[in-house]
Amino acid sequence: MSLKLQAYTTIKQKILSCEYPPNALLNEEKLCEDIQVSRTPIRDALSRLEQESLIQILPKRGIIVAGISLEEVEHIYELRLLLEPYALEHYGKTIDPGVYEKLLDFFARSPKKISLAEIHKKDDEFHHLFISAAKNAYLTQAYQYPYTQNIRLRILSGNLGRPRIKISQGEHCEITKYCLDKSWKKGAEALREHLLRSKDISYNIITELQLLLNPRSL
Repeated sequence: MSLKLQAYTTIKQKILSCEYPPNALLNEEKLCEDIQVSRTPIRDALSRLEQESLIQILPKRGIIVAGISLEEVEHIYELRLLLEPYALEHYGKTIDPGVYEKLLDFFARSPKKISLAEIHKKDDEFHHLFISAAKNAYLTQAYQYPYTQNIRLRILSGNLGRPRIKISQGEHCEITKYCLDKSWKKGAEALREHLLRSKDISYNIITELQLLLNPRSL
């Protein structure tokens, strides 16, 4: 892996995992120390991440991890609600039943016995599963940006709203059972309801973060 790719991959992962949370200030020198590369790969990585709207480079202010606004939450879920239930209903049947059985086994486990990292990873796989099954490059491309931003939303929701995780696990089980029963329309509707609940949680999380960053708005 080249130093440029190493820097880009590492910083992006830290942003998506919220190790560098929304609205955090990043320091170029500190990034060099953390990743153990020179300024050139760091600057190249930052340029790419700015193009992906994951950071903002502001004159005289520095590097800021892109925030997530309530408007952006609305836009993310508007697209997800259009794409994910559609993909499940039309392409869920192309997925091997064994995949659904493994998902059901995982989501039926108690969240107390699974790390947050495992839950986030499996949740990520679950929601991308139906988009991937479509084998439609245009659909995949349309899903890419909200998919990337949703990784951050999901982690923030999981970290600040852990009681929601058990409920979410149950919702994933319900969707997966419909898929095993080949009830694609019911599965798509259950997925839609799951996304609407997730949207509400995301709204609450972003509102809470905004109040923490700007308490005078209370």
